[in-house]
Amino acid sequence: MGLHPTERDASMTAYALERLYADQDHDWVIDTIPAVLAWVPGTSKKLRTPPYRFPVERSVGGTVTTGVLELSWDVPALLVHDPQVLDKAQRYATKRTLLAEKVTELAALGLSLVAISAWMPGRRVVACNVGVAPDLVLDVKPGAVRGVECAGRASGGRNKLAEVANDKRPALLANPELAEVTLSLWSKSARFTLFEQVKP
Repeated sequence: MGLHPTERDASMTAYALERLYADQDHDWVIDTIPAVLAWVPGTSKKLRTPPYRFPVERSVGGTVTTGVLELSWDVPALLVHDPQVLDKAQRYATKRTLLAEKVTELAALGLSLVAISAWMPGRRVVACNVGVAPDLVLDVKPGAVRGVECAGRASGGRNKLAEVANDKRPALLANPELAEVTLSLWSKSARFTLFEQVKP
């Protein structure tokens, strides 16, 4: 996705992860937050220092905005909703779980919940697809599905995410069942986020 002539600076979006418990359904949030906690900080000292900042390129209605998502969390607030959240995150981080290979996928889903909550205020995920797009469904009306297709990559930054977008975009555009779909793509070590409205 190239920059559009109407590109502008969207500045800073701050989001506290514990807000997800209010902004989205508990069933989706509780499975993804431990992965976000394990995945986002990375391994280097620089990356592990909160708040965690993701440069963002958003495209909505043909207008591209750039800015930064600043993600933070309050551990006691998270523990109120899930007393095991830190234990789960530690198991993900140390790969002491059979779900270790799913951490990037789960983290991207969790971060996409953050993006929906921050940039599509009032929209809530009502279903989760398995094996078909979009991953997160906002409206399940037959023939007029609305949702968000997600992906995460451990490295590569914007260039890798642009490749992912190019791979996913044609099938999303060609799917007559989709009335609205947005791409929510995340890179870990070279932090970057692409959030692109593909349809309408």
